[in-house]
Amino acid sequence: MTDPARREPDDHDEHDGVSDATGPTGQAPTPWFGDQYDVGGLGMGRLFAWAAVLLGAGALGIALFAPLEGQALRTVWIAGFGAAAMWVAWMAPARYRRAGVRVSWAVPLATVLGALAIGVAIYAFIVIVAASGGVELPAPSYWLGPTAPAPGVPT
Repeated sequence: MTDPARREPDDHDEHDGVSDATGPTGQAPTPWFGDQYDVGGLGMGRLFAWAAVLLGAGALGIALFAPLEGQALRTVWIAGFGAAAMWVAWMAPARYRRAGVRVSWAVPLATVLGALAIGVAIYAFIVIVAASGGVELPAPSYWLGPTAPAPGVPT
């Protein structure tokens, strides 16, 4: 068998003197997510902005409704997802500016959602640590561990 990368070009590989691998200018065409700087164009900026909104909304939803059950390390994951939402959102503005377009409102929204998720995770961590020391702060009951003994365990 012959290696396809080493085969000799034939007459069908070129059209009007321009190779299939290059555009009319003789340079390789950029994909929808790229630009001449290879950092991504407006399409990647929009993808980052809306992906960050989804990450931020998900992180905030998890922060508010996840059953932490008194395990403080679960809050670290929530804060991490909030930080990821903010990081992805911050990758979008440079691509918007380079395209000469005003930055989408999704970028600050994602940043706010991520920051709120981090804030709720920090408060949940404080509640769990304080509860282990006997101090009760206002919090949903599903953040704290079970207070009743487990079934089947004699007391």
